[in-house]
Amino acid sequence: MHTLKQIVTGNMAKLTHICEGIAYYNIEVEDSVYQVGLDSMSDEWKATYMYPEFKAITLMRWIRRDILGECLIKIK
Repeated sequence: MHTLKQIVTGNMAKLTHICEGIAYYNIEVEDSVYQVGLDSMSDEWKATYMYPEFKAITLMRWIRRDILGECLIKIK
């Protein structure tokens, strides 16, 4: 597992799919791929555009939440 700094520094988060209001973004870090889910129905996202790509550092709050909750998904 990479550190938060390694995941967000210089990497892009790419939208892969949306299911039941959760937008899933994949972040490629060296030879690994991590997936973070964002609840697009939450108050903080209701008035925000869900772009197909974000700089990973833009999603740092949610990535940190998933790391601390031990629910960041490593898919590769």
